Parts: sequence; structure tokens; C-alpha cells
Amino acid sequence: MKRAARPRLVCDVPGCGNGRRPGYRLCDRCTARLPEEISVGIVAAHDERRWLDHAALKRRAARFLNLDTTDCPSTLAQPVRRHSPTVSPQRAYELQARMLGERTDA
Repeated sequence: MKRAARPRLVCDVPGCGNGRRPGYRLCDRCTARLPEEISVGIVAAHDERRWLDHAALKRRAARFLNLDTTDCPSTLAQPVRRHSPTVSPQRAYELQARMLGERTDA
């Protein structure tokens, strides 16, 4: 009978995608290139289940290795502009009055 394959273990650094050894959180490449503060922090945060710190350190590692994908020109990666209307309130009032048929000069 054939045994089921174990799932492939992937490095925790976003954008890396290299395989890692069992029991490790980072691949050999990232372990060698990252400063000790970041690599040890990722492992410690994961072991202590501090998920917010773990996610923040993973993002910091990606920025350090220039693997950060948030600078891509994709429209999905652009921050959403909130509370910055492209139409002034006065102009919006004029356009609404025009749509309702109250004014025809706008």
C-alpha cells in the first residue's frame, strides 16, 4: 500500500517559496541572509504563539530581502483612499440638484 506524501514545508518569509527542513521555520537561504534578530525573532514568536509579532517579523524579513510585493503596480495592492472626495460637497449638491431636475444650468 502506498503511503501518502507529506506536505511540502515552505519557508515562512513571504515571497521566498523555498522548501525548509522539518523543525525549522526558515529555509537555509533566508537563515543565512537574514540578521539574527529577525530570524530568531520569527522562530521565537512562532514557538510562543505570538501571531501578530510573527506576521510583523515575516513582513520585515521580506522587506530586508527585497521580496516585498506591496510595491507592485497592481491595483489590488494600492491602498484604498478614504475620506478624500474627488468631488467637492458644493459640486455634489449641484450635480444632485441637476439629476433631480431642480436645476438645468450645472
